[in-house]
Amino acid sequence: MEENNNKNKSFSFGCIKLTKQYAKKLGLASILNRFKRKGDKLSNITEGLIAHKLNFSTSINQASDWLNEPEIRLEFSLNENVPKTFYRTLEILGRHEACIQTLIQNKLSEIYDFQNTDVDLDWSSITLHGLHAALAAYGYSRDHRPDRMQLTFGLAQLRKPKLPIAFSVAEGNKLDKQHFPLTFKRTLKALEPESLIIVDRGANTKQNKSLIREKHQHYLCSASLSAKVDKEIKTFDKSQAEVIEERNEQKTSCLKYEDNGEFNYLYFSEKLYSDSIKRKRALAQKQAKLGKDIEKKLMSKRKKKKVILNTPNYQVEEKVELQQRLEGMSCKEFEDFLFEQSIEGREGFFLLKSSKNLTSKEAITTYRNRDIIEKLMDSIKNTICIKPMRVWTANAIKGAVLIGFLAQIILAMFQYDNQDLHKYRHSTLLHSLRNLTLTIQYCQDMQHNRIISNIDNISKLIFDPKTAGT
Repeated sequence: MEENNNKNKSFSFGCIKLTKQYAKKLGLASILNRFKRKGDKLSNITEGLIAHKLNFSTSINQASDWLNEPEIRLEFSLNENVPKTFYRTLEILGRHEACIQTLIQNKLSEIYDFQNTDVDLDWSSITLHGLHAALAAYGYSRDHRPDRMQLTFGLAQLRKPKLPIAFSVAEGNKLDKQHFPLTFKRTLKALEPESLIIVDRGANTKQNKSLIREKHQHYLCSASLSAKVDKEIKTFDKSQAEVIEERNEQKTSCLKYEDNGEFNYLYFSEKLYSDSIKRKRALAQKQAKLGKDIEKKLMSKRKKKKVILNTPNYQVEEKVELQQRLEGMSCKEFEDFLFEQSIEGREGFFLLKSSKNLTSKEAITTYRNRDIIEKLMDSIKNTICIKPMRVWTANAIKGAVLIGFLAQIILAMFQYDNQDLHKYRHSTLLHSLRNLTLTIQYCQDMQHNRIISNIDNISKLIFDPKTAGT
């Protein structure tokens, strides 16, 4: 908030305007106000927290300071509140997040009349600060912070339109395959029968696929190459397989077969094969050089047979012994030996499985478009910035994720409603909205003027009545 000498006030206005418009379009007042009867309306406080998340994405204490500015309170019809009020708001939202998600799904379906409810599901982790937060546990960290406790969360996004429709929160040590049922059940109410659920191999288990079929839905997932698949690989005839595509004189071919009522799509990509061979050759070169360095040390200290290996972060002391059959090899011969040992026969192959009888082209095209959920995950973590978490109870954590989820829905709706914005990243949209400035010019007799500045081709769209149906 900027205040100049003549008492005029200026502040970023784009995210406030966007939040208020789409909160009205989503009917947040009718959805949320049933859960809080006294004091400021729950919808008004929630809208303020969403706007703050889009604008700054800082802590609740800092959000409290911002929302208590007189001009900001006026925008959201709020009284002055202590920080504890906003923490209680997160508790209320988290306590009722399952019901709120269902009501939002119903409203989105009413607005956009979903004809196709194929959906992508994905999971990630969020770092937690502190050791005593509910749901906190050590686990595989997607934030590259294995030293911190974390929670895991899942997201579901419709293919058409590209809107997030559900989320789930679980303990930090829960694997994707264990987390899948919770996310799927939160998504289920928004889906039409026979919709396609697209997941990666982390959630591909017999139990999860059975759950999808029990609910009269279909799945498409990536699968690991097993010993059973190796039999198909050995008999794979590239000259007889169906050619799916050809790019830069490199073909992708497919063998489709049915096994126990499940359709399997075994693909061979010449580009993937070439890339895999290059990676393995480079790794063999690196290992051969390291091996020869160790050999020199061993030969110079033959009696001790002990070598200190230095790594980037620590020192490891281990006893090593040189294999007699490798002595006397040149570096190139050693590299070739390591390279041959790394070849499995699976290079260039990958497998998709589906309960729906898709063509080979449909299956691979549909799965490749899974990048939309990965972009959504990146947006909610790094653009909306729901991480790191600075709340501790289970309900407060769920409420904080819900705020980020609603902010992401509003941003996705804004982009979907304006075709000119489809080419932009969410970070670009927010940059434009944050630059939009409102100056309140105070005059005599308590009158004031509202002056909008820094409008560009993106931010001007929030003043279009057609955008939010207002």
